[in-house]
Amino acid sequence: MSAGDHLAGLDAMSLADLRAAWTERLGGELPKLRTRELMALALAHRLQIRADGDLSGSSKRRMAELARRFREDRGYMPTPGPNLRPGTTLIKEWRGVRHEVWVLEEGFSYMGQRFGSLSEVAQHITGTKWNGRVFFGLKERRR
Repeated sequence: MSAGDHLAGLDAMSLADLRAAWTERLGGELPKLRTRELMALALAHRLQIRADGDLSGSSKRRMAELARRFREDRGYMPTPGPNLRPGTTLIKEWRGVRHEVWVLEEGFSYMGQRFGSLSEVAQHITGTKWNGRVFFGLKERRR
């Protein structure tokens, strides 16, 4: 049975019905949630985990770290990870001009020209040496 089959009808259930569904489908102690919306989300989450599996330990740690950073700094903006797959487009606005770079199997393409690294692309755009991952926002600048 898919997660979708398990989730069918949760939106229409009352808080009492959701609590009964939790007990019937999952057993164990009910969460101390007081709103229908939160109970529906919690039940849906647990049913999806049961049907499809949970996140990996590294994903859970990454999410906990992101939650901590957001609590400490409401303006925090995480940057994408370092894995760039062919076909990905990087967009950077620099001095009022939009620059688009395509990730290739080997290297990068910018304005029809091939480059071996993002740093080469950044230097081509700016005229100065840059760490390409920093320039394109893929890595935080060390202070």
